[in-house]
Amino acid sequence: MKNQNQKPIVSVYMPVFNAAPYLPQAIESVLNQTYSNFEFIIIDDASTDSSWKIIKSYASLDKRIKVRRNSINLGVSLTSNIAISLVRGSFLARIDADDVALSDRLEKQLSYLKSNPSIVAVGGQCVCIDADNKVIGYKKFPIDPQKLKEMFFWAIPLQQPTIMVNLNLLPKNFTWYDRTKSSAEEVNLMFRFLKYGQLANLPNYILFYRQLPGSLSRRNPKNTFFLTLQSRLVAVKKGFQPSFKAVVLNIAQILIISVLPNPAINSLWNIIRGISANDSQYQLGSLASAKV
Repeated sequence: MKNQNQKPIVSVYMPVFNAAPYLPQAIESVLNQTYSNFEFIIIDDASTDSSWKIIKSYASLDKRIKVRRNSINLGVSLTSNIAISLVRGSFLARIDADDVALSDRLEKQLSYLKSNPSIVAVGGQCVCIDADNKVIGYKKFPIDPQKLKEMFFWAIPLQQPTIMVNLNLLPKNFTWYDRTKSSAEEVNLMFRFLKYGQLANLPNYILFYRQLPGSLSRRNPKNTFFLTLQSRLVAVKKGFQPSFKAVVLNIAQILIISVLPNPAINSLWNIIRGISANDSQYQLGSLASAKV
């Protein structure tokens, strides 16, 4: 392992709240990365399960892990802001506490950002899994920055826990997450990124993205959609120009989501986004050591 006093190139952060069943896999998937010069900042948002105990046990074994615990539950946006305020690296990667990174994720994203200095943030493709690590689908995103920008006004074009950001392109006083957002908090953030560079996705699968029926976005997709819509309208007021096609798709979404029940919205959205379960290449064995 590299000298612990060496400044890390990459900072990885993870907000945690009551994620004990999945937390060991998530943490180990970061510690087992092929790229090792990183710090790993984990903030526990006053969990009531054994999450904090798990976090402390890993921190005692690996000095790259820096931990903090909120005395009260502050929510994912403010907790993420706290984590980001502690970073020392020039590149910032996020992972959520119930997801699992493929082992070469950091290596591939760092290489891409260094080779493409106009890209402010890069994501990647996702293998969707359930609570039992079963593959339930494949979530694919546009690779080309222009196609990605086109997608912004009808769907989120990067999966938040896949993002790595080139902090060298952002001002020191950059505004990160809106603390008032309980869901879809990343939409405003991605629109603000566009002021400082382009966005892109790797063609590679870099994350096992866990979809849980109890997650806020799946329990109340109507609320998530209308929070996203608010962010889109704010972006337009600030100069973002969606295409005619994107506007039409957005209006259609408003009409459909207004009348459908929540369960039907989730199913329909999987179809619209092309989330399919027919790519047999990625069946999970050992998640933490998985590599594409």
